[in-house]
Amino acid sequence: MSTAAQLREDAYTSAIELTQSLQLPSGCALAATGSFARRAMTPFSDLDLILLHPDDTELPEDVVAEIWYPIWDAKYRLDYAVRTPSEFGAIAGSDPAAGFAQLDLAFVAGDKQLVDSTRAQVYASWRRLLQSNFDAFVDLAITRWRRSGTLATMTHPDIKNGRGGLRDIQFLRALALGNLADAPALEEEQALLLDVRTLLHVTARRHRDVLDPEFAAEIAHELGFADRYDLSAAVVTAATAVDRAVERALATARGVVSKRSHNRTRKPLDIGVVDAGGEIRLARTADLDEPWLLLRVAAAAARSGRSVPPHVWEQLRELPELPERWPAAVTDAFFSLLSSPLNTPRLIQEMDAHGLWERLVPEWEHIRGLLPRERTHAHTVDYHSILTVARCAEARTSVARPDLLLLVGLYHDIGKGYGRPHELVGAEMVARAAAKLGLDLADRSRVQTVVAEHTTLARIVSRTDPVSDEARDELLEAVRYDYLTLALLVVLARTDAESTGPGVWNRRLEKGIDAVSGRAFAQLEALHPVRPLVAADRDIGLRHNPEDDSFTVLWRGSYQREAVRALALIAALGWNILSSRLVRTEEGYAGEFDIRALHGAIDLATVEERLVQSYKSGTYTVLPDFVPGPATAMWTGGVFEVRIDDYPGTLGHVLALLPECEWLSTTTPGATMVLHAVPLGDIPRATLVRNVTQALVNG
Repeated sequence: MSTAAQLREDAYTSAIELTQSLQLPSGCALAATGSFARRAMTPFSDLDLILLHPDDTELPEDVVAEIWYPIWDAKYRLDYAVRTPSEFGAIAGSDPAAGFAQLDLAFVAGDKQLVDSTRAQVYASWRRLLQSNFDAFVDLAITRWRRSGTLATMTHPDIKNGRGGLRDIQFLRALALGNLADAPALEEEQALLLDVRTLLHVTARRHRDVLDPEFAAEIAHELGFADRYDLSAAVVTAATAVDRAVERALATARGVVSKRSHNRTRKPLDIGVVDAGGEIRLARTADLDEPWLLLRVAAAAARSGRSVPPHVWEQLRELPELPERWPAAVTDAFFSLLSSPLNTPRLIQEMDAHGLWERLVPEWEHIRGLLPRERTHAHTVDYHSILTVARCAEARTSVARPDLLLLVGLYHDIGKGYGRPHELVGAEMVARAAAKLGLDLADRSRVQTVVAEHTTLARIVSRTDPVSDEARDELLEAVRYDYLTLALLVVLARTDAESTGPGVWNRRLEKGIDAVSGRAFAQLEALHPVRPLVAADRDIGLRHNPEDDSFTVLWRGSYQREAVRALALIAALGWNILSSRLVRTEEGYAGEFDIRALHGAIDLATVEERLVQSYKSGTYTVLPDFVPGPATAMWTGGVFEVRIDDYPGTLGHVLALLPECEWLSTTTPGATMVLHAVPLGDIPRATLVRNVTQALVNG
């Protein structure tokens, strides 16, 4: 038995001896939940106890309070409840969070039959609850993943709550108890994660779930690893196995729920792509001779978080090869694929496993499984690149061009292994990729510069005084005195370091980069957005733009928020807003909304007639439900800027939060809506930033 396992066994033995010595009322039972029930206690764990009494009895409060004094005297932190079996079953069946917490119910002392019958009620309630509330249960996990991150992509992984952590092993057991999926064999992975968490508690001398580098070295030694980097690699391997087991179990569970459900509708997600029972499937009318279908499937999976069954990937292998130049809609889909911190890593690995990722990124073959020369790297070059993209996706609202950030994150190390400086090789490759994606010359130059100079900031900080004019001027020359290039380089420096290995991103490097980049930013003038031109000649209409075969919805109204009617209609018709412009006029407001259809083509004559009739009749006036998420709100001069994930209806929800504006405009680079607005009058700036941010993040 390992030292950590012995610590858990000793902690459990002490707790069970104490709790079994408690004086219980006749006919009652003591049960445990949490780590005590799972025999996963550490010396710093709480005790979660349930005092069960028969349904036809009541326990006086003074009698109950008397029971717990020995536990308090022993200095345990106690969380207790008093329940009847019926109350316990009702709570377990009331909502997914409550039910999930009760599934570990274990006998401690007293009437064992009472605990066994209660557990049977809990399991029965859970099976019924999970069938009708499956999506809500999965949403709890998604919320936790967003809050705690993914173990395999974090330098400070949350061993318990992160994606691929111990809580996900409990999540898998919950699905199995709900008869929705089989419980996978993860004993080795669970043992390692438990050992790490146990020793983390002991090393930190307190309850702690985040493995910081300062604790990792000692824990690695205790567990027999050469160093903390070997420990990190083992944790990543275990977490990846758990994560993949979760994906497989969710795919199975969604299929079971879908078959049992009376609602088997197929929800369109994009042209040729549907959500069928919680899985991404090809529409019955999907054109298997169209190469772009691959990107639409991948983008839909990234946006929705739905899984793609293996047979769908195999179907997509039969598609024709991708042409050399990509249209704008396909480029948007590519950046959508890269823009999900949670889903992008999984999708890239799935596509690569099926031979599809190389179609999008031909250079990938050379770095697949390539071991880096630098000892600081904890991962192969390809996996490090995936982690960097995921972190760039997390930081995408911090830059004005999230699409360029995602691209440089993907390509920054792709030039390794060619016998030349990898920065220069990667710069050549990203320039070709940018041309394929249809980026203009200025943006191609920016991504090429960022990849070529992506090690410059760390070099400047290590070799010069970060607050010197010399350091500032060297950095400005490296970014060609371009504000956006500098902003991209600063974010990439952090995401690259955080994805490399424990301790690479440290306080000294952070302070140095902040100092030199801050002085460089001060030397540059940011480009301020200007009032857009709008030519809306009717209350509602549709304009065809022959130069790129695109369409624009035209709108006029009396006041700013009246535009929400048009935006609700656009969402109802299944159109994505690619960019927009809204200006104040003498008569009220006028707007232009550049759109793309999510399914089907747009015929100007028939669609415009439907658009006008629907708008006048008020058939569609309610926006889709808002999807809260990472958001940034800030002022640059007199311009208010908002950055948030782009979903149908997002612009309308943001518009409802804004005061009357002189003008506003939006773009959607990298699946992120970037809004610029100039509010009217004297607006309390800090209040607007706070209110908008809270509303967008919390919903």
